[in-house]
Order: sequence, then structure tokens, then C-alpha cells
Amino acid sequence: MKLTYKKITAVTVCVVFSLCLSFHALADQGVGPGYESEASEEEHGYPGAPGQSEEDSGGQGEGETHASDETKDSETSGEGEEAGTENQVVYPDGMVPNTSLNGGNVDLTPTNEAAIWDAVEVMGQQANLPTQFTWISAKLKDGYNGKLSYRPYVNHGGWLKFYSDGEPAGGTEGSTYVEGIQMHLTGEVSKTYDLYYAVTTANRGQLGFVAEGTMTGAINVGDSVVDLKVVLVPKGTGAPASTKDTYFNEFSGKIGFNETAAYCMNEDGTPYTGWADWGMRRYYFENGRTLSGWHYVDGLKFFFEANGELRQDVEDLIGAQESYEIKVNKTLNCLTVYAKDGENGYIIPVKAMLTSVGDDTPIGTFTTPEKYRWRLMVNDTYTQYATRIKAGAGFLFHSITYETANPNMLNTGGYNGLGVVRSAGCIRLTCGNAKWIYDNCKIGTQVTIYEDPNVPSPFMKPYVVLIPNDQRYDPTDPNVNAE
Repeated sequence: MKLTYKKITAVTVCVVFSLCLSFHALADQGVGPGYESEASEEEHGYPGAPGQSEEDSGGQGEGETHASDETKDSETSGEGEEAGTENQVVYPDGMVPNTSLNGGNVDLTPTNEAAIWDAVEVMGQQANLPTQFTWISAKLKDGYNGKLSYRPYVNHGGWLKFYSDGEPAGGTEGSTYVEGIQMHLTGEVSKTYDLYYAVTTANRGQLGFVAEGTMTGAINVGDSVVDLKVVLVPKGTGAPASTKDTYFNEFSGKIGFNETAAYCMNEDGTPYTGWADWGMRRYYFENGRTLSGWHYVDGLKFFFEANGELRQDVEDLIGAQESYEIKVNKTLNCLTVYAKDGENGYIIPVKAMLTSVGDDTPIGTFTTPEKYRWRLMVNDTYTQYATRIKAGAGFLFHSITYETANPNMLNTGGYNGLGVVRSAGCIRLTCGNAKWIYDNCKIGTQVTIYEDPNVPSPFMKPYVVLIPNDQRYDPTDPNVNAE
């Protein structure tokens, strides 16, 4: 069944430039569910479309040029997690949960008179039910120069990749619907304005505003997003309206936080043991209480902050190590670096990195044989900080490709496409991450490439903030001074 295409139109509220966005039907639009424009890469100036690669050439399966082995050495914070304690479990030691099971219905009376409520156009495609949307999209209106990017959380698939500038973000079938969203603003407009956004859900009504980069919605609780408001405010002037009740998930009403600890109970009131994610924070609870310091969990060694939050990059804690191991989850495009814990082996997760692999990326365990500062690839493109994964094969860890051996000639589409399968078999990284491996992982480092569709890494899967199409440098490149 063809789904109805819907557009969010402006409804006036009682302040200048104050418009809120609501879903209203626009009938007979020829855009189907999960719409993808085959020409979108070309239209947006992306040189590498998914399923293709700058590395692809004449059916060649390896990513680098084989004519010569010469190296060209030119050398957020969730807010508003407040609220009631009705229907909550009883917490010991006087700790009261500050997460609400059933919040929402937030009063969005504007509090920032300078807020611009009509700078962004939001669209959506209705799912099988009128209270659900298969995908949503957002784009800056004319006069605002920058890139607006967003990724949805959907009931079938969790957090998806980032989309931008009006691209449909979500599922492809009516049974899939959006439960939450995270957004970013880059480019010229981000120098003048801050980004805030708020969702309305079917069961909880209006939620409060969150700042750029913050997750919002009602996730894994049978709720769905029915409205999205996106607002720009002059830099540093604060939220456009209330920031109360912005985020819900399966631990809502069962987990409590303060500055020094957290506590979590099961629905029956017994202490909870296990992992729990809250927005972009991760915790491990043992008999209801968080851990702090170094602890062994699930056969690995983790560090937890004093307040119980998992430290997801421990490089500063442990310092440079003599050796590391690298594991790459090919299925979910995520790389994890491990350090050695004495005789226990490489069981300390150090950091995670977002990757783009290819269908031909090999599965198995290998040792790195050589490195290259700049490397000439097929189609006369170049890459930085390349480390060969296995001897006798053309598979490398490397940065995104460049038109020339110049860090200011980045193929921007490759950077914005990190996290999806698009290479010819190499493993692409941001320049900063490729350099980290180049600098810290010696020749002979063990690399294991495996497949796991469920768990990307012991840490949360990282992401990159999309950059404007005309930006020709990698923002993680230490050799580039961004203006």
C-alpha cells in the first residue's frame, strides 16, 4: 500500500518569528516509503555513492594502485530528566529516581524571544498507523547557509546513520516507525545560531527541547514520534522553551542519578544487575548499584567514573602502550582498539572508531606488515596514514580519499558516508583515527575482522557529524587549521 506523504506546515504562536511545526497531509505526492534518490550523491556533490567507491576501477577488488609501491611522502547532555515518582519502585538509602516513566505534555510557552521557529522545514511519511512515521526529514530554509544533519532511532534497527538537508531518514516499510532523533548543525549558520529541537510522541505528548547532539524521544517503550520542532536561537541565548522531560527509554522510572552514583531496580522492585544505556551514557549495575574504578565485566576490563558512567576512551588513563590489538566488526562498521592486561591478554577496550568497510573486506585474523604516510589509490585518488592489514593483499586501514596528496582536497562524500559499506575492501576511518593507528600500532599488530549484527563494540558505536558539501578538509586532521 502506498503511504501518504506528509508535510509539516507552520502554525502561528504568540511571538514574532514563532512558528511550530505540525504534521498535515499533502495528498498525491509521488514519493514512496523509504525514498532514496539515486541521483542524490551527484546532486549533493558526493563523489562516492553507497555501493560504489573512489577506489573501484575496472572491477578491481583491491583498493590501492598496484603499478607502484612507492609512497608519496608529502607528508551533550540530556536535559530535563526530571519528574514524578508515581508508580515507581522504592529505592533504598533515600535515593529517588529522577527519571519519569510517564512524563511529557510539556508546556512550550516560548522563553527566548529571539528564537526563530520557522527556519527549518520538516517532512514525514506516515507509517501503518496515523500516530507513527516511517521516516522524517529536515532542511534549512533559504537564507540559512549550512548543513542540518539528523539520525532517527527506529523500532526496527535502532539508531541509523546520519542523513541531511531533506533526505528521508528512517525505515522503508510501514511497520517501521521513528521513536527518537538526534541532530547537528554545521557550516556558516552554526557560527551565528545554536540548534534546539523537540519531539511530540503518541503516548507522552510534547517533550521538552534539547540542544544540538542530544538524543530525544521515547525509545524501546512502544511509543512513536508524531511531531518534530526545530528551532534556531542566537548563539548563547539558551533554549527557546522548556527543557523538561526530553528522553525516555526502557529504564525510565527505574533508574536514579545524582552527581556521585546511580541506582537501578527491576520492575518488581529487586535490584538490577547488567548494562544500561541512558542517552549517550552507559552504566553497569551490580545488585542495583553502579561500579566505580576498574572492574572486570563480561571477560573485559572497564573503567567507570565515580558517578558510575563507563569511560569509553581510556587512552588518557592508561597512557601509550607497548602494543595493541584491533578488532573490526565488519557487519556494524565499528573498530575497537584493545590494550593488554598483563597475562590476561588484550582485554582492555581502549577506544572505538567508526569505519566504512567493503563487501570484499576479508574475515579473519591478520598481522599488519607495512605503513604509508600518503598512498596512491585507484582512480588516481590518495589517502593518508595507511596501514596494510595483511601481507600480499591490497586491504588497508586508511583515511578518507583525497583528489590529490593535499589535506585540503578531501572527497567530502566519503567522510559523510562513514559508517556504511562503501569501500572496495579497505577499512576507511577519519583522518584522526587513521593517524592514531598509524602512530600507535606497530608493524605486526594483530587485526581480527569479524561479523556480529548485534553488538558493535564493548563501547557505544561512534559517529561523525556531517560536514558541509563544500568543506574539503577532514575536521579530525591535525595537519589542517580550520578557519
